[in-house]
Amino acid sequence: MCGIAGILSTRDSNLNVLSDRIKKILKHRGPDDDGIYICSDQSTCLIHTRLAILDTTTSGHQPMSTPDGRYWITFNGEIYNFKALRSQLEFQGERFQSKTDTEVILKLYQKQGRDCIHALRGMFAFAIWDEKEQTCFLARDPLGIKPLYYWRSSSTLLFASEIRAILATGLPSKQLSLDGLYGYLTTGSIPEPSTLVENISILEAGHWLYWQAG
Repeated sequence: MCGIAGILSTRDSNLNVLSDRIKKILKHRGPDDDGIYICSDQSTCLIHTRLAILDTTTSGHQPMSTPDGRYWITFNGEIYNFKALRSQLEFQGERFQSKTDTEVILKLYQKQGRDCIHALRGMFAFAIWDEKEQTCFLARDPLGIKPLYYWRSSSTLLFASEIRAILATGLPSKQLSLDGLYGYLTTGSIPEPSTLVENISILEAGHWLYWQAG
């Protein structure tokens, strides 16, 4: 497993401090490498802690970008059909810098936008930042194998692989969710999109979220 997270539209916050807090919390999910990408206007960042499997070299470092620096991805999971997808993209003239499934998702999004998820077979949670349009696309696999939690205010979106990484920023309040607690006590599990923390949700299995400033 890897750890992914992001802080979107926090112009009044210290991204370096907040991202370091998150990265420390997620370190156990990805002991091999870690990275932080901060966008050009210092309002948004992506965070990744890496467990290297497919490509153990530095070519698989995340957050990963397209060569032009427009699209950036932080990804947790495994795409089972990535080799077939890569072959199709290479036939269309795409060139790859790594042997990762991460780069395949990134190239697909560059070509197909949010429709890229229909081609993916596997377990995944990822976020792709568009530096030009200042948007972010988040998606979770159909079975919900990989987790993706989020919290939002009027101007800010936080997301992460774990709730405690979101709480580590100090931005959400630590309040018990009565809906989440009721679901747990009556069924033995917490029904999506609820969690046990008020105002923190889990992106439902097979769903995506599209964020744009304002």
